[in-house]
Amino acid sequence: MKYITTKTNLNSLNDQQRKAVLSECNRLLVLAGAGSGKTKTLLQKINYLIDDKLVDAKNILAITFTKNAANEMVDRMIQSADKSGYYEKFLKTKGITNTEKYRERQNYLNKFPWLNKLTIKTIHSLCYQIIKTDGVHVFDNKFKIVADQKSNSEFIGNTAEQSVSDIIELATINLSKNKDFLLKLKRYILDYFVDYIHSNKPQEEFRPEGKFFTSLKGDKVRSKSEQYIADWLYRNSIDYVYEPEVKVEGKAFHPDFFIPQANVYLEHISNKSHPSFWKEGKMKIAGNTCIKTYDEATHNTAIFNKVLDRVIKGRITSDLSSATVLHYDEEFSNFRKEINRFFREVNEVRNKIVNSEKPLDDIIEEASKSDFERVRVFYELSIPIINEFNDYCINRSWLDFDGLLTKTIQLLQEYPNIRERYQEKYKYILVDEFQDVNNLQVKLLNLLTKKETQLFCVGDDWQSIYGFRGSEIGYIVNFKKHFINSELLTLNLNYRSTDPIVCASTEAIKKNKFQIPKDIKAVKRGGQKIKIFYEEQEGQSNAFIWEIIEKHISEGINPEEILVLYRRSAMASDLKQALRSSGHKIQFKTIHSAKGLEAKVVFILGLHSNKGGFPDPWLQDKIYQVIKPTDYDLLLEEERRLFYVALTRAEDYLYLISQKGAVSEFIKDIPTEFVYQDQSENNLSGGNNIVVLCPNCQSKIEDHYRFCTECGASVNQEEINSSMLNEKQRIETLIMDLPVTSVDDDVYKLKAREKNKRAYVPWTKEEDKILENCYSNFSLHELSEIFGRSLGGIKSRIKFLDLK
Repeated sequence: MKYITTKTNLNSLNDQQRKAVLSECNRLLVLAGAGSGKTKTLLQKINYLIDDKLVDAKNILAITFTKNAANEMVDRMIQSADKSGYYEKFLKTKGITNTEKYRERQNYLNKFPWLNKLTIKTIHSLCYQIIKTDGVHVFDNKFKIVADQKSNSEFIGNTAEQSVSDIIELATINLSKNKDFLLKLKRYILDYFVDYIHSNKPQEEFRPEGKFFTSLKGDKVRSKSEQYIADWLYRNSIDYVYEPEVKVEGKAFHPDFFIPQANVYLEHISNKSHPSFWKEGKMKIAGNTCIKTYDEATHNTAIFNKVLDRVIKGRITSDLSSATVLHYDEEFSNFRKEINRFFREVNEVRNKIVNSEKPLDDIIEEASKSDFERVRVFYELSIPIINEFNDYCINRSWLDFDGLLTKTIQLLQEYPNIRERYQEKYKYILVDEFQDVNNLQVKLLNLLTKKETQLFCVGDDWQSIYGFRGSEIGYIVNFKKHFINSELLTLNLNYRSTDPIVCASTEAIKKNKFQIPKDIKAVKRGGQKIKIFYEEQEGQSNAFIWEIIEKHISEGINPEEILVLYRRSAMASDLKQALRSSGHKIQFKTIHSAKGLEAKVVFILGLHSNKGGFPDPWLQDKIYQVIKPTDYDLLLEEERRLFYVALTRAEDYLYLISQKGAVSEFIKDIPTEFVYQDQSENNLSGGNNIVVLCPNCQSKIEDHYRFCTECGASVNQEEINSSMLNEKQRIETLIMDLPVTSVDDDVYKLKAREKNKRAYVPWTKEEDKILENCYSNFSLHELSEIFGRSLGGIKSRIKFLDLK
């Protein structure tokens, strides 16, 4: 490449980074592999524009998606400007608070006015600024922000008094003043969050073995039709007793219902009911009135309502017009956990509707045609709540995060003069983490750019892991289709991880079909291969991880440089408990929350195929499929991208935790050439047995196997015996390489060494470790031969080391 002389120091950049910085393309996507220095490249682009292209800093807009990422950008720009190095030292000072960081950051921005003119913001804070300045045309520009939580550091001082969840509940309470809505909501909560009728014996509507259906009153009844009767009575403010005890002639029995106001008993008959003639006879003897209803009638609610009106209401003389007033708090006081879960689902649907840009009428119509009552009823409840939520916020001049985007888009679409002003102001737009964009964000970017605008996007399709939040990987994979006359440039050098880690992660992600192929190389050549631990019994992996952590700490690695990753929090609960008393401070993160982090040592838990393992492609609830259908294969590809993110957090040492007989398909995606094959050291906690691997699939082979349990390949016993012999020879070689001299040698000791080569030689730590790893694989005589020690010497050392 021909080097260009610049005022900006680009010597620290590699060729591809330099090409990106110097590019004059108006639509450029920089595909940045993990650890390739993408943020560094983006920031150098800003410096180059200002120092060499003499661009006014006010014409530059840098967008990212989290407040922390935006602050990091600003901090790194300050560090590049601060030649004294003080600001960098300040950031590394332990114990400084976010408030202190903010204050010092503002001091330095004021110190360097050109930095203060730059616009480095999250996409939401950019929209916030635009609406505050020009939003009066589409909204009240004195608005407040409704956050997911009551406090939000990004908009301190202008946050609404109530959170999103607060407002959803207030909207529900307001709608619940209507008795029909309240009882429909309660029935939904009871059916799908309490009784789980959609997943537990869905075809059985009558269960004589127990009471599995909850009535609106809170009783447990035996069938859906009995539940319907109980609910009808509750709606009509008619008191009842379910399965009361009645004694006649010294014998007790239980009719289905007793209605005191009508002084009647009700027996509900289905084809699975026990014969009722005995009960009827006893009722006549006692002089009690017993009426019967039939299950077939419940299949038509209109008919069944008339039946109940006739046989029950017709017998009640008291006035039922003054029905009991139902209250939201009373109805849901025992179901707080369930109603909060419902609110979360409503909010999820609300967000998905906004981001999908699918017309609400189409969603309502599609939901109403669903084959599933659960889906139909959910939308009958949630759409009024969402509408009430929107009205509530508009009335108070409040906007949530999605509202910031939609109102900004509306403003720029409807007012060309305002749009042109922002297009003229932001002549250079740089977007970080472009793989995380969604429909609304891309629409906003298109409104902010014109033909002459330089759009510089940095991202990695291999790290697109937020599909569940609405991000669309298609925008980065099909960048050239979405942005005309665009170019792609790849940063293919990984500065973070060693060669085995980079090669393994690259090969694993190549299994995905929907991606942009990249050839990523490691700058750090060599390094330890990936180690995989196959747990045979519960708890073994915890001991393995603990020993490896202790080993690395003893080698000088700081505990804060060790990271334990997992797909879901439940995977790490046992390990956290086991390590709680260690005194080390062993980082535990979900893989999603670890994106952007790095550590010298990384463990990835749960890489097995059993329930709760990884991959865990979660097919979203049918409720959400109404808005946007999901595809299993695409979900699996996102899981594999998540695995790639986890692998590439590791700088030097990577350990994968799996289970024997249930190996994750992701582990099988890693070529064996990048995996450490000597299992004797890897299995430090699990009995120290020699491990023979299947030549076909690399699964563990026991000595009694005739076929591999994973792939079915035939097992050659001669190969197993050969592996045992090779293991013995390997250990003998290790022993031979250890020093054999000792102090104060005499004739007796030298003579003893003629038979046992290491007789009277002091035991070393290395020799002890070898003995610990292999003592159970060989007889005492074999160990004596291997170690060049007497039988007594071997026995005493095993006892000294407390090996069992």
